[in-house]
Amino acid sequence: MTRFLLFLMMILVGASCFNEPDCIVTATSSIKIDFKQTKTDKTTLLKSVVDSALILNYVKVTGIDTSYLKNKTTATVTLPINPKTNTITYYLFRQSKSGATSRLDSIQFSFAEESRVIAPKCGAYTFFLDLKVVQTSFSQTQYKITSTRLLKNTTNVQVYF
Repeated sequence: MTRFLLFLMMILVGASCFNEPDCIVTATSSIKIDFKQTKTDKTTLLKSVVDSALILNYVKVTGIDTSYLKNKTTATVTLPINPKTNTITYYLFRQSKSGATSRLDSIQFSFAEESRVIAPKCGAYTFFLDLKVVQTSFSQTQYKITSTRLLKNTTNVQVYF
């Protein structure tokens, strides 16, 4: 009988912890871009996609006066959007594959926003979605949108070099 009462008390205490809403927000106001490279195995002739580190001189974002990622070698960039507009353009000043010259690549995105109330006690949050490439210096085969929603820890675009 005491075990049953103890078990019942544990259930009641545990159930009381679930009255508060989970205010976990997965939305972000950044676009994550991964740089990739297609490699062919010489013996099996199978193609695989691997991370490709780029040497970035710097990255400029329209509407923001700051330069990002100055003189960095990276395979992934996470860049901010301007929530006041529905388009954003990134200019990537990078070293060419030979390393001798600088090269300018650009990519412009459009997106929509949606406000959601997760729970009354949490309030409203803005989610950014419907990510699309409007214009780019990359060819159609050089990029792929992997997620149209801007969420934490999610790659939105893969760019192939």
